[in-house]
Amino acid sequence: MTEFPSRAELFRLSRRVRRALDSREVIYLVTSAGFPNFGDELIVEAWLRHLALRRPGARVVVDSPRPGQASLLLRHANRHAVFVDTVWSLALFAASDEAGPEIDRDAPWEWVADVTSRLGGAPRDAEGVELLLRASTVHIVGGGYLNNVWPHHVSLVAAVAAVSRANGARAIATGTGLTPGFTGAALERFRTDAAQFEVFDLRDRPSLDVLADAPGGSFTGDDAWLSPRLAIDSPASRTPSGRVVLCAQSDLTDDFAWRGRTGTDALADFMTATLDEWGVDGSEVTVVECIPGHDNTIPHLMGSRLDGAHRVPFLTAWRSGLPFGEGHTWLTTRFHPHLMAAAAGDSGVAVVAKPDYYATKHRSLTAAGSAWTVVSGDTSDHGGVPPRPTVGGFSPADAKRNRAVKRELAARLYPRGIRLR
Repeated sequence: MTEFPSRAELFRLSRRVRRALDSREVIYLVTSAGFPNFGDELIVEAWLRHLALRRPGARVVVDSPRPGQASLLLRHANRHAVFVDTVWSLALFAASDEAGPEIDRDAPWEWVADVTSRLGGAPRDAEGVELLLRASTVHIVGGGYLNNVWPHHVSLVAAVAAVSRANGARAIATGTGLTPGFTGAALERFRTDAAQFEVFDLRDRPSLDVLADAPGGSFTGDDAWLSPRLAIDSPASRTPSGRVVLCAQSDLTDDFAWRGRTGTDALADFMTATLDEWGVDGSEVTVVECIPGHDNTIPHLMGSRLDGAHRVPFLTAWRSGLPFGEGHTWLTTRFHPHLMAAAAGDSGVAVVAKPDYYATKHRSLTAAGSAWTVVSGDTSDHGGVPPRPTVGGFSPADAKRNRAVKRELAARLYPRGIRLR
């Protein structure tokens, strides 16, 4: 007859399991995943896959604004991943109208740094803070969310630096874009905290000016170069397909100007005029969505001009991939479609929706070898409507170089088989 363990034996077993879990190395990723945004998810997926290979025994914590959605989108990439919102929820609370009198509205990062670096400061988040304080590495994963477009995000850097000071964890950041830079007291605090980081890696050279002389500063480009989804080993079709892939956002477009109009109406007019100039029928267009909802507004405003277009919603794009490397011509405001399609050798035009933010992003790719045209509405050459490009994207050599530099950084940050604390 089968003998089942007693309650006391089960309790002892559960304690041993708990001790084993508690002794596991904790790598803590602070990310913007879960919104969702194809590029943000792509980057975090790449790091989760990398850590699954290099640090297979580590518990990887993903701290994001929407951990439930992040978990659904990314749990496949690392079976040891845990999804939380500890740092993000405290940072967003400190910047909200609900923040109490104990928080200095002019310096909310002070409170965030305090309550994330000790137990007891935020009692409702005690479990999350305890997990954060057990981390051997706290890693701000790349993207363009540490800048003055979202000035309250300086609290994320303050929190990571404070944890590093409190428990000795490595503080690192990779593939970050810092322009337009923080200003005033936020910039001063950012630079002070950035000096605590062992590595503060950037994706564009203008961000070096914001980082100033932080000792850990480096420049290896966007973290998406780490993604195994990049198709850079096989060149794109030499024969143009005739199709155009359109990806046009509606967020962060208020400053886009075109023929006396601004915002989404101006951007829809510009996209329509470009397709007209190129002689592209609606049935020859593929509309892709990188942020659900946000990337449907412009195609909707274009109305019947896109009759017959093939549409790829976000979930299809995420699960099955974007149509890059197929000889299509791309017309996109989004940064990561530019990177991915150009890396696959496709030709394209990058449209700068918000000049003080996206111009740096897209031009970081042309500086790294992309042959794409970058335009900015009324301020562009060619009267704002560019000729249809045919010169491709990155050369295979440039694409492989960009990927190699990022892989070298990732391997250095997480050496195989060596526990970091």
